[in-house]
Amino acid sequence: MNEYTEEMENALDVLKRNPAKGAEIVVSLLQSKDDMVKLEAAIFILDRVLGKPKAMPNRGRKDST
Repeated sequence: MNEYTEEMENALDVLKRNPAKGAEIVVSLLQSKDDMVKLEAAIFILDRVLGKPKAMPNRGRKDST
């Protein structure tokens, strides 16, 4: 195993042992004073729990053609 591969394996091992801590941090970002941080955290959570939407709804906008 080369050094890079061993380093990657070690990093992945750390990540695999700490999913709850990572989830708690992402959820805590929902309390941020920065609306963009809250929005990004919400999107991150929704995308992983519900999956990314196939397409964004039109929301009543008309094409500019």
